[in-house]
Amino acid sequence: MSTISQGRGRTSIRAIVLIQSWYRRYKARLEARRRAEWKIYEKIEYASERNRIHLQNFLEDLLELGAELSAGGIGCSFVQRLQEFKSVSIQPKQDNINLASFEDFDVEDSYSGPRLTFPLSATQVQTLIDHFSQGGRLHARYLMQLLHEVLLELKTRPNIYRLSTSISKQVTVVGDLHGQLEDLLLIFYKNGLPDVTNPYVFNGDIVDRGSNSVEVALLLFACQLVWPTAVFINRGNHEDATINIRYGFTDEVKTKYQDTFPKIIGLFNEVFSWLPIATMIDGSIFVVHGGISDSVDLGLLDKLDRHKYYSLIPGSGNKAVNKMEQQQIIDVLWSDPQPELGCQFNNERNIGCFFGPDITANFLQRNRLNLLVRSHQVPIDGYCYTHCECVLTIFSASNYQFEGSNPGAYVKLDSNGKPEIVQFCPNKKNLKPLGRQIFCAEDAALRSLRAKIAASKTELVAAFSKMDSRKTGCVTVAQWCSAMESELKFDLPWRMLRPHLAELTADKRVMYMTTFQRATLQNNMENTFFPLPDASVMEAVYKNKEELEAIFRIMDRDNSGYISLDEFKECCRVLGRATKRNLPEAEIVDMAKAMDLNKDGRIDFNEFLEAFRIVEFKNK
Repeated sequence: MSTISQGRGRTSIRAIVLIQSWYRRYKARLEARRRAEWKIYEKIEYASERNRIHLQNFLEDLLELGAELSAGGIGCSFVQRLQEFKSVSIQPKQDNINLASFEDFDVEDSYSGPRLTFPLSATQVQTLIDHFSQGGRLHARYLMQLLHEVLLELKTRPNIYRLSTSISKQVTVVGDLHGQLEDLLLIFYKNGLPDVTNPYVFNGDIVDRGSNSVEVALLLFACQLVWPTAVFINRGNHEDATINIRYGFTDEVKTKYQDTFPKIIGLFNEVFSWLPIATMIDGSIFVVHGGISDSVDLGLLDKLDRHKYYSLIPGSGNKAVNKMEQQQIIDVLWSDPQPELGCQFNNERNIGCFFGPDITANFLQRNRLNLLVRSHQVPIDGYCYTHCECVLTIFSASNYQFEGSNPGAYVKLDSNGKPEIVQFCPNKKNLKPLGRQIFCAEDAALRSLRAKIAASKTELVAAFSKMDSRKTGCVTVAQWCSAMESELKFDLPWRMLRPHLAELTADKRVMYMTTFQRATLQNNMENTFFPLPDASVMEAVYKNKEELEAIFRIMDRDNSGYISLDEFKECCRVLGRATKRNLPEAEIVDMAKAMDLNKDGRIDFNEFLEAFRIVEFKNK
């Protein structure tokens, strides 16, 4: 070989090595960015759950006020509305679960969907799959009959179901689906429909967030009726009447079945309350939605009356519950593993606990178990092992945070307990390249984070100013990161995020006021004739948006999405008496007209928020 050829060969090899090295660095940078934006979404989601708990406490105070008024014969219907919204607001009455109630519904001749007959057959399950995959809905009559039938089946099941693989030799565990029908259908396509040789455990959180929660729930319930010894559905923290109001399932049912909404949502809640708490596989694998705590007692979980707990959110209004029993269920549905030893309150979710590897080891040894399989959290790869591979987290909703964010996963366990993880992601048309996906997701995550920053501007400026004793307008990068973490309560890679959020001086100090240059709160009422308020007013409205939404829903007695004049009058009369300020009706009407900015005779939520913003601004 000539010297020239050898030289060209060495040059080509060096070029290949350089390209490979560059590509690996590029992929590593993309992965680091993906994990950073993932962390942002996760922290914001946990903050939302914390706010939900605080909201319950807020409603508890409102209800106590309502009870005092009711005792004095004041505003009884308003008090009832408070009670309805506050907890198991949609808790079914006995007439809603009368076995004959679905027969009152007529099926129109124009209805072209499945006409179910009971007992269901495998053929009818396939018909439901075909119908739902084409965007069809099940008629309310058949929906209610299906829920009645599965309710009867669930009432025969224990709190902890003991499953054996002696016949099937394997079992598949599916994690959170969150109303993502496409993921469920893909699992059935890849892994097969259930039968006695192919059993499934669905580990909770089948509803909320996704747009097809109704269809996912109905399809799983139909499978359970056809294959009762091969389909097991554990309860998750989202099979909860209170949580469903906040995270979409209640609104989905109302949108799809508006005329029959009260009975259908009530029946769904009744079914959810009867879902078993956990499943034991071959006596060696414990499958539960959230996790455990140092006080979880399987004997107590076996014996308690799970049906009493329509909602597990503290302060949700169920006075008949046993607090010890309730805490047991909370711990197994809401808890998360942690790398540190011990067990402590889960301050990220404001409910449940964090449990360490020592808690897991003690629990497994005490109950003669080998593995804890859970869901509840979103691993970036769809699954993850913790606690020396004694805890396996499985999550089956793909692209959960954003397109390309995570694959879904399920686990197949053989009769020896050996796990086989299967990852999947539905094929998306016009799927963006990975770099473009991450750029779009990163931009969305940063927008969400900037909104949180804007809402805490006052506190952040005070923290920065305290560090900036010489009033230079600058702090060190370490000080900036410390202030961001302490005020926002988000454990994020702030040094990595800093270039996207704040600018540096030539000597590498952070100009902290640049943190707020792109951190703005959206003003939904830009065209109003009122002057814009200062930033602190907008911050206050943003921070209390969930509380204001709760008040709005309470005043909106007919769940129309608007407050009518009559609804506004009643609430003003009740609150006027509570504050010993009886408002003349003319004044109440004038207030309603002032809030009705687009003059359509009713108040929507944006107008309601704007009214709070304007009043606070004028008070200042």
